[in-house]
Amino acid sequence: MNKNNQFSDEDWSIPIPLTSEILHIARQFANEQANPKSEKAQQVYLNTIAICAVNNYLRIIGISTDITSGDSWNSSIRLIEDVADLWVTGKGSLECRPVKKGASKCHIPSSIGLERIGFVIVEIDEEQNAAILKGFTSDELATQYLSLHNLRSIEYLPSYLYKLKPLVNLSKWFQNIFENGWEAVETVLSSQMNQPAIVFRGKSKVNRCQRCKLIKLGNQEELVALIITVTPESKSNINILIELKPHLNQNYLPANLQIMLLDEYQQAILDTKTEQSNQHIQLDLSGEPGERFTLQIALGKNSFSEHLII
Repeated sequence: MNKNNQFSDEDWSIPIPLTSEILHIARQFANEQANPKSEKAQQVYLNTIAICAVNNYLRIIGISTDITSGDSWNSSIRLIEDVADLWVTGKGSLECRPVKKGASKCHIPSSIGLERIGFVIVEIDEEQNAAILKGFTSDELATQYLSLHNLRSIEYLPSYLYKLKPLVNLSKWFQNIFENGWEAVETVLSSQMNQPAIVFRGKSKVNRCQRCKLIKLGNQEELVALIITVTPESKSNINILIELKPHLNQNYLPANLQIMLLDEYQQAILDTKTEQSNQHIQLDLSGEPGERFTLQIALGKNSFSEHLII
């Protein structure tokens, strides 16, 4: 066994059987295309096999996934985009790119954004009735083609995923999927602070999701409530309101409590802090699905960070 991180013939390649269920789903998705015998339909077929193979492998080794929540499971997106994403619970989206047997490089569509946490390359060998996990990369891709010889061995994928910082997916809140620690506002604070999940603006109904998390900064007495409200303004734009409020047994937030928003390059883009008698501070922003940022709350030498994706 070769322990080199780079791909070679001696590295691990993991074959995943092409079950009847995998093939059925792949054919079903391919047949949804305008021309089921087209190159586009074949790409959908191979993408689906690759996604299912990676999904089965991760679930076998105990890594939780949500295969139906990705763009690849959205029939409308499949019609117009070349997507092969798999959501890894609490981590982000893996892109599962298929290649033919014997391929030395893999085409990466330019439409795939930088929000992927990694790319897994899957060799489809229908003669052997197997999808072979060849390797992966966590690097941001600058070219349309990825050399298979530059991949990391697939044996390192589990440890790579385990080490990734937990990610809060705000878009999933609209599906009532919430990460651990995020509770309804009325559960954490008084019922007077509860906001309805559905609000009305004029004649239109807007879905608005709101969750709350208690943050401890230093002493047990320094508890603050972090409240995030997400509101869809359009299909491509979501408004995010981030608030800090005192816990039930406190009248004011601690003085010099700072809240900061960092972009994917860890550069501050928004920030504010409390003065002597603030009962509330907030940051208001909007963004597109797939955008990532880090929320940082600091009080003196104590700080708390939360990594989020829209």
